Amino acid sequence: MILPGKPPNEAARLAMLRALHLLDTPAEPVFDSLTRLATRLLHTPVALISLVDESRQWFKSNVGLPVTETPRDLAFCAHAIHGSEPLLVEDASQDARFQGNPLVTGQNPVRAYAGVPLTTSEGLALGTLCVIDHRARVFSSDDLETLKDLAVLARNEILRREATWRAQVLAAEEDADRAETNALFRVIFEQAAVGIALVGLDGHWLEFNSTLCRILGRSPEALQGANFQDITHPDDLSLDLQHARALLEGKVDQYALEKRYLRPDGEVVWANLTVALVRRHGVARYFIAVIDDISDRKRADKVMEQLRADLERRVVERTRDLQHSNDLIKAVLHNALNAFICIDENGLVLDWNPQAETIFGWSRHEVMGLELAQIIIPPDLQDAHRRGMQHMLQTGEAPVMGQRLELPAVHRLGHSIPCEVTINALPSLAGEPRRRYFAFLHDITSRKQAERALEDSERRLHTIADNLPALIAYVDTQERYVFCNQTYDTWLGVGKQQAIGRTAKEVLGDAPYALREASIQQALRGETAETDVDVGEGASLRHLHLVYMPDRGPDGQVAGFFVLGTDVTDARLAQHNLLALASTDSLTGLPNRRAFEDILEKAIARQHRSGRPLALAFLDLDRFKSINDTHGHGIGDEVLQTFALRLTASVRGSDTVARLAGDEFVILLEGMNRVSEVDVVAAKILNAISSPFELSGELTLHVSTSIGIAYQAGPTQGASALIETADQALYEAKAAGRNTHKVTVIDAPPG
Repeated sequence: MILPGKPPNEAARLAMLRALHLLDTPAEPVFDSLTRLATRLLHTPVALISLVDESRQWFKSNVGLPVTETPRDLAFCAHAIHGSEPLLVEDASQDARFQGNPLVTGQNPVRAYAGVPLTTSEGLALGTLCVIDHRARVFSSDDLETLKDLAVLARNEILRREATWRAQVLAAEEDADRAETNALFRVIFEQAAVGIALVGLDGHWLEFNSTLCRILGRSPEALQGANFQDITHPDDLSLDLQHARALLEGKVDQYALEKRYLRPDGEVVWANLTVALVRRHGVARYFIAVIDDISDRKRADKVMEQLRADLERRVVERTRDLQHSNDLIKAVLHNALNAFICIDENGLVLDWNPQAETIFGWSRHEVMGLELAQIIIPPDLQDAHRRGMQHMLQTGEAPVMGQRLELPAVHRLGHSIPCEVTINALPSLAGEPRRRYFAFLHDITSRKQAERALEDSERRLHTIADNLPALIAYVDTQERYVFCNQTYDTWLGVGKQQAIGRTAKEVLGDAPYALREASIQQALRGETAETDVDVGEGASLRHLHLVYMPDRGPDGQVAGFFVLGTDVTDARLAQHNLLALASTDSLTGLPNRRAFEDILEKAIARQHRSGRPLALAFLDLDRFKSINDTHGHGIGDEVLQTFALRLTASVRGSDTVARLAGDEFVILLEGMNRVSEVDVVAAKILNAISSPFELSGELTLHVSTSIGIAYQAGPTQGASALIETADQALYEAKAAGRNTHKVTVIDAPPG
């Protein structure tokens, strides 16, 4: 005896077996009918649908064995799942693989075995459809073809369940994708580098991000419902309220100012505040505030401002007096935190303090007497500098004097330095004909870097929103777009400038708006709504899943709604294809066995309600196997396709024609009030099939069919019994000589 071992794809095979929930489940007619057919057609006492798990083979369907499972090491099927072709054993007692196997040496021994692997769409063998004989025998080619046909039916049922499972997996992945997009949308607000808040008309904080809590030194619980007036510095409150009144009166669209907030420990926080007012239908709803912490800059500016003011005042007001205390002035200038430069009317350097050396990289002795323009002024501004000096000397006009300006300068090594500059003229001294000018220059590189960092942060946030694989928008209660991201242009061909300020109906058009109107109205009523729509056409068709999330104002009323749309095209297409695969016969395009069983159950339910007669016809092609054997399966497939077309043309549009397997077809006829009407339909079908079949290669075949019909006048039998009755009628039609039909009438119950 040789143990079967395990196939190389064992882990994936077992995972799929568990996913399809076939093991240890009740018997099912769809499988039991196949094993019963196998015993009848192959004349064996035993037929099984066997599933092989880690340690056993378990019988999903069992005809002829008194047990429900056997150990895997003893199972013939455990050998069969190693290949894709049927496993045939004519005499197990003479086969080295099975000699000594208790199933071979015990009572009712296994002598002959034929098993066909049952595989998934990925080729994973889950088990077999097999037959067993207690005596040695040779399985004919007809036996093998019959077993293969039955295995195809069993495999189709497994494939249908696999398709259902994969559709569920796809749906779960789609839900996960949608949740991930919603989370990313929320991160944009939370990760902003500035504080963002919604503030009620009475000054209370309504909603805010974590950055604002950090800036104000308060927890979310402490800030929720607090009034901004209580934590505003008293000296700044009046100006802030004045600007807010201007917003409410419609005098301005927004305002910006620098103001101070107070932390719980009394620490002052300087902030750059920008405020806008949100109105709905012309009524003010709440303020949107953006708060940037500039405390560090303000502290540094205050120190610099105090020093600059002190130095400028001393230089301007006490120049003559300081001539007598030159050492003191030089000490102050020597230790100043700003660069101090003095030039004459020709632009030649007269003085240059140590901070100027540090900022610009030139030592004092290197620049004394040189033209300032050639030292620190960028080349493209040097001519303008000289013209300005000349104009000032000729006219006395000096608009830059006393002004604080931001100007670029150049380091000795060539890189640019942004500077904040104040320029003034020194009073002329007695006996000194030259005019002299001085400037204080403050290196604002760090501030500019911080500003650029803030701009980059805002740009990144916009870039994230514009590059999200989703539609993102905000719409007010008048259904006007307030915001939309770049994806609107990519997916819908609607640019931001085209959409903002216009209504959804104007932007989308009448027909697309009508598809969304119910969801829009639901969101405006304060309820989250979801809908699916199609946009584009042909190759550019997209299936979109849209979510409308209401936005409530400080008074609890809906102030608008957010729109989040995701592309679910691929998931929908995959789901559609899987559903089609699970319900359609791939050769004829007719409903398959699974679809027909659902149709029959519904028809019987209708008969229970209406009491109208119902007829079920079973058909197969007479001697179809000889057609396959003589002309090949390609011609056989053409015969089946032509047969299906003629059946469909012979019945009413309300009747159902389906292919069960091989050359077995069924027709469901509803509303046939008399048995004679069924005879007419059968005669019509026989006549249609009698015409020669024109096939490939100029081949002409004469084909006939036998028909068994169960006619049920009232709701007497269920689906299984009705099928059995039609099957028996077909057997009687064949026994009567084929190319004919037989009707079995089932009387309705009395009363």
